[in-house]
Amino acid sequence: MHRIQRRVFLTHTALAAAMVAAPRGILAAEGTGPSVRFGVRGPFKASGLRERALLLQRLGYEGIELGPEFLDRPVEAIQSDLQGTGIAVTAIVGSIQLLDPDPAARARAVELDRKRLDMARALGAMWVIEVPTFGACRFSETAGAPTPHAVEDKLLIDALKQLAPDVERTGVRILLEPLTKKETHFMNLQEHGARIIEESGGQCARLLSDFYHMQMDEKDVVETLTRYGKYTGYVHLADGVKRTEPGSLPYDYRPGFKVLKQLGFSGWINVEANASMDADTALENAIKYIKRQWQEA
Repeated sequence: MHRIQRRVFLTHTALAAAMVAAPRGILAAEGTGPSVRFGVRGPFKASGLRERALLLQRLGYEGIELGPEFLDRPVEAIQSDLQGTGIAVTAIVGSIQLLDPDPAARARAVELDRKRLDMARALGAMWVIEVPTFGACRFSETAGAPTPHAVEDKLLIDALKQLAPDVERTGVRILLEPLTKKETHFMNLQEHGARIIEESGGQCARLLSDFYHMQMDEKDVVETLTRYGKYTGYVHLADGVKRTEPGSLPYDYRPGFKVLKQLGFSGWINVEANASMDADTALENAIKYIKRQWQEA
């Protein structure tokens, strides 16, 4: 067991180190072509991590994304639940408090992200997901102004710069996830995230390109990925306004997948959706659909 865990850890650490050196996100090895792996954040019927992992193993997924419901547990307990399933941790969620109006809360958020970077490394994951903020602007001096807000941009850039040494130390990067306007006033577009990445130094973070949010807010998903897909490190999928599992609408991911292939994307593609039917059946249908769509792109 310890030899297997050590081999998995060393493999992920080597990949993470290569990623930090790469200037354009997750790139396929020269001559191998794009390669991706498929994972899940949701939906699930089972609440237990091991039950979820065994389901994903049976359905043909390779990874699971971990949210706050699991991150107060010791690393060893998570590893124990995943042992023997072949399911890897794709990413874990960060503090989601980097734009809190309270400076003390922001400092605690940065410190929590440092711990999450270490936790991700120990679990063999290469990413910590950060949604900068949910809901309306809480900074009174800019709350009524059109977005993006310079004060929030600066605070987010400062936080990423603080975390840069920890990113370099761990080989794990931050994922910035733009959300639809229904969920946040801030960072609705991939372009905004790409700008923050560049202004923070270009190496600390990458984009989480969520096809659900892009369907809602980007004018053209293909054009967006063509322009900013070089920053994409990780992908979420869901269909349409109801955010149901891939294939339920069905939404055609092939044009966007084609752009990612052309850019050499080689990383995790994760289902993060609501279920339009029984959750286990929805995940079973989704993996067949997205694998076919990727192959045909």
